[in-house]
Amino acid sequence: MQFVVIGAGNIGCVYGGNLARTGQRVAFVDVWKKHTDAIRNHGLSLEGPTGNFTVQADATTDPTEAPKADAVIVCVNAYSTADAANTARLVLKDGGYCLTLQNGVGNVEILEEALGPGRVLAGLSFHSGDLFAPGKIRHTTSGPTYIGELDGSRSERLLHLTALFSEAGLGPVPVDDVVATIWTKFVHNCGINAICAITGLRPGHIQEVPELAEFQAKIIEETMALIRAKGIVLQDPVATVKEYCSDKFHRVSMTQHLDRGRLTEIDALNGYVARESAKFGLSAPYNDALTRLMKGRQHKPA
Repeated sequence: MQFVVIGAGNIGCVYGGNLARTGQRVAFVDVWKKHTDAIRNHGLSLEGPTGNFTVQADATTDPTEAPKADAVIVCVNAYSTADAANTARLVLKDGGYCLTLQNGVGNVEILEEALGPGRVLAGLSFHSGDLFAPGKIRHTTSGPTYIGELDGSRSERLLHLTALFSEAGLGPVPVDDVVATIWTKFVHNCGINAICAITGLRPGHIQEVPELAEFQAKIIEETMALIRAKGIVLQDPVATVKEYCSDKFHRVSMTQHLDRGRLTEIDALNGYVARESAKFGLSAPYNDALTRLMKGRQHKPA
């Protein structure tokens, strides 16, 4: 099966690399030329829970050079979804489909608008990785991959993808209501990513600082208030987020983006909570403050 991974960052390389390890054909499209050159010329090297290995794969910054894909996996930051949708439209075969494994909300709608109805599957990854050099990835956390059809069906392509992900050690969990799952991960990301990036701490350190643990709880409370206002029903995820943080000490993706001088996904996470809450007449001062601080943190003075 031919996969094209759009976004060869931490998660894109974890998925693409492990699929290639099991014999699937994988190509990467990414804007970082030094990284794509390293993958194309020397292979993609991964180390972590699925082993230490190097796989050969196509990689390019030019989508027109990518092979035609049976399946596209979108792993770009939320602010690049529109560009990724155009790339997916270019590289997908007529009968191909797209799987998004992105953070934030709204990505599915952008991809569906570009590709047409019925061509998009949604997913959420609880894996993490650290791109520590061009062409070199450290797979830092292994977790489940929730995937599902938007209409809740157990389609043939969903079952096939589940089998391929299982063989690759990616922990697939097919779900009937993937939209609710996306919102649950949204709460998870809002409560962890920016806090870690601003402070420089790892998730497992948050509970060691009582003031920070309380701040995290306030972030989650505001996020859940918005979700309820939208009429979305979720189980209260506070305990789940805190349990997840308790034994995780990886560098979150937002920290890595800051380290590389890249924009973060703050507008699609805590910034989204602040903006949308105002539309519903809700107050979200903690999310708003965190967003403003992150804007300052990622600013590059002239």
